[in-house]
Amino acid sequence: MTLKKSKKKNSTKELISRDLLIKRFKAVRSFTEELTEPLKIEDFVIQSMPDVSPTKWHLGHTSWFFEAFVLKNAIKNYKSLNPNYSYIFNSYYVLIGERFIRGNRGFLSRPTVEDVFNYRKFVNKNVIRFLKNCSDKVYEKYSSVVEIGLNHEQQHQELLLTDIK
Repeated sequence: MTLKKSKKKNSTKELISRDLLIKRFKAVRSFTEELTEPLKIEDFVIQSMPDVSPTKWHLGHTSWFFEAFVLKNAIKNYKSLNPNYSYIFNSYYVLIGERFIRGNRGFLSRPTVEDVFNYRKFVNKNVIRFLKNCSDKVYEKYSSVVEIGLNHEQQHQELLLTDIK
């Protein structure tokens, strides 16, 4: 793994290289989608009980995380694909804004599964572009947030597998 020391004085933080972080971002995001390949369209929206979430919601929520905590904060005048996604895909981050009640996520017919996959592509494209083009100072600030987002997505991979059972 390629790591480099932060340029800040007295910093012990080590940064993952841009190329490696982009590679990891693509791999984690792709694996989430691979987990859904055996599903039929109807399987993406089912919510068997209030304590679980539909697959469609997990896919949207993990995209929303990158949008809410990286793209909207780091890119001036960033425009979301759909401003309603902030409400639909927020889970419990009350400081970010209002959220849709977890127990009712299975009642949402919109956005469609296709819309959610398009949202993932939109967020992926923007995160990768951001990681490639941001200044070193900005990268230093947000690379750890991207790593947290990837760990968060891996947690949702586990939830996705248990929630669909």
